Amino acid sequence: MTEIEEELVEAAQDAETLLYDYFKHLTSLCIVSLGGVLALVQNAKDLPRAAIIAVLVVLGSAALLSFTGAGEIVRTRYRRQPLGKSIDFCRIAAPILLSVGVGMFIYLFSRTLQA
Repeated sequence: MTEIEEELVEAAQDAETLLYDYFKHLTSLCIVSLGGVLALVQNAKDLPRAAIIAVLVVLGSAALLSFTGAGEIVRTRYRRQPLGKSIDFCRIAAPILLSVGVGMFIYLFSRTLQA
Protein backbone atom coordinates (compact mmCIF):
# COMPACT_ATOMS: atom_id res chain seq x y z
CA MET A 1 0.00 0.00 0.00
CA THR A 2 1.19 3.47 -0.74
CA GLU A 3 1.42 6.16 1.86
CA ILE A 4 -1.66 7.95 0.49
CA GLU A 5 -3.74 4.76 0.60
CA GLU A 6 -2.67 4.13 4.20
CA GLU A 7 -3.71 7.67 5.17
CA LEU A 8 -7.12 7.18 3.54
CA VAL A 9 -7.69 3.92 5.42
CA GLU A 10 -6.63 5.56 8.69
CA ALA A 11 -8.93 8.54 8.07
CA ALA A 12 -11.87 6.20 7.40
CA GLN A 13 -11.21 4.34 10.65
CA ASP A 14 -11.00 7.63 12.54
CA ALA A 15 -14.35 8.69 11.08
CA GLU A 16 -15.94 5.40 12.15
CA THR A 17 -14.50 5.77 15.65
CA LEU A 18 -15.84 9.32 15.90
CA LEU A 19 -19.27 8.21 14.69
CA TYR A 20 -19.30 5.31 17.17
CA ASP A 21 -18.50 7.69 20.04
CA TYR A 22 -21.24 10.03 18.80
CA PHE A 23 -23.80 7.21 18.90
CA LYS A 24 -22.64 6.16 22.38
CA HIS A 25 -23.07 9.73 23.57
CA LEU A 26 -26.54 9.98 22.01
CA THR A 27 -27.58 6.68 23.58
CA SER A 28 -26.50 7.94 27.00
CA LEU A 29 -28.40 11.21 26.53
CA CYS A 30 -31.53 9.32 25.51
CA ILE A 31 -31.37 7.01 28.52
CA VAL A 32 -30.82 9.91 30.90
CA SER A 33 -33.73 11.78 29.27
CA LEU A 34 -36.02 8.76 29.61
CA GLY A 35 -35.06 8.43 33.28
CA GLY A 36 -35.63 12.13 33.86
CA VAL A 37 -39.06 12.01 32.27
CA LEU A 38 -40.07 9.00 34.31
CA ALA A 39 -38.80 10.59 37.53
CA LEU A 40 -40.54 13.94 36.96
CA VAL A 41 -43.81 12.46 35.74
CA GLN A 42 -44.44 10.83 39.12
CA ASN A 43 -44.80 14.27 40.72
CA ALA A 44 -46.84 15.86 37.92
CA LYS A 45 -50.20 14.14 38.07
CA ASP A 46 -51.92 16.71 35.82
CA LEU A 47 -50.14 15.62 32.63
CA PRO A 48 -52.28 13.72 30.12
CA ARG A 49 -51.33 10.06 29.92
CA ALA A 50 -51.29 10.00 26.10
CA ALA A 51 -48.85 12.93 26.00
CA ILE A 52 -46.49 11.20 28.42
CA ILE A 53 -46.61 8.02 26.35
CA ALA A 54 -45.89 10.06 23.20
CA VAL A 55 -42.81 11.62 24.83
CA LEU A 56 -41.58 8.20 25.97
CA VAL A 57 -42.10 6.72 22.50
CA VAL A 58 -40.19 9.55 20.81
CA LEU A 59 -37.30 9.38 23.29
CA GLY A 60 -37.29 5.58 23.15
CA SER A 61 -37.13 5.72 19.35
CA ALA A 62 -34.14 8.06 19.56
CA ALA A 63 -32.43 5.65 21.96
CA LEU A 64 -33.18 2.70 19.69
CA LEU A 65 -31.80 4.45 16.61
CA SER A 66 -28.63 5.59 18.35
CA PHE A 67 -28.02 2.12 19.78
CA THR A 68 -28.72 0.60 16.37
CA GLY A 69 -26.19 2.95 14.77
CA ALA A 70 -23.50 1.96 17.26
CA GLY A 71 -24.32 -1.72 16.76
CA GLU A 72 -24.16 -1.34 12.99
CA ILE A 73 -20.69 0.17 13.21
CA VAL A 74 -19.49 -2.71 15.39
CA ARG A 75 -21.03 -5.26 13.01
CA THR A 76 -19.48 -3.77 9.87
CA ARG A 77 -16.05 -3.34 11.42
CA TYR A 78 -16.11 -6.90 12.73
CA ARG A 79 -16.97 -8.21 9.26
CA ARG A 80 -14.58 -5.73 7.62
CA GLN A 81 -17.31 -4.28 5.44
CA PRO A 82 -18.02 -0.67 4.51
CA LEU A 83 -20.68 1.19 6.47
CA GLY A 84 -24.21 0.95 5.09
CA LYS A 85 -26.58 3.77 4.28
CA SER A 86 -28.68 3.05 7.37
CA ILE A 87 -25.95 4.73 9.43
CA ASP A 88 -26.78 8.08 7.84
CA PHE A 89 -30.45 7.64 8.70
CA CYS A 90 -29.60 6.86 12.33
CA ARG A 91 -27.09 9.73 12.47
CA ILE A 92 -29.72 12.23 11.32
CA ALA A 93 -32.91 10.85 12.88
CA ALA A 94 -31.66 10.04 16.40
CA PRO A 95 -30.70 13.59 17.47
CA ILE A 96 -33.84 15.00 15.83
CA LEU A 97 -36.04 12.60 17.78
CA LEU A 98 -34.12 13.34 20.98
CA SER A 99 -34.62 17.06 20.48
CA VAL A 100 -38.31 16.68 19.71
CA GLY A 101 -38.86 14.39 22.70
CA VAL A 102 -37.09 16.70 25.14
CA GLY A 103 -38.95 19.68 23.68
CA MET A 104 -42.29 17.92 24.06
CA PHE A 105 -41.55 17.10 27.66
CA ILE A 106 -40.37 20.62 28.53
CA TYR A 107 -43.59 22.00 27.04
CA LEU A 108 -45.76 19.57 29.00
CA PHE A 109 -43.85 20.08 32.23
CA SER A 110 -43.96 23.88 31.93
CA ARG A 111 -47.75 23.67 31.53
CA THR A 112 -47.97 21.93 34.90
CA LEU A 113 -45.91 24.67 36.53
CA GLN A 114 -48.33 27.33 35.25
CA ALA A 115 -51.37 25.57 36.70
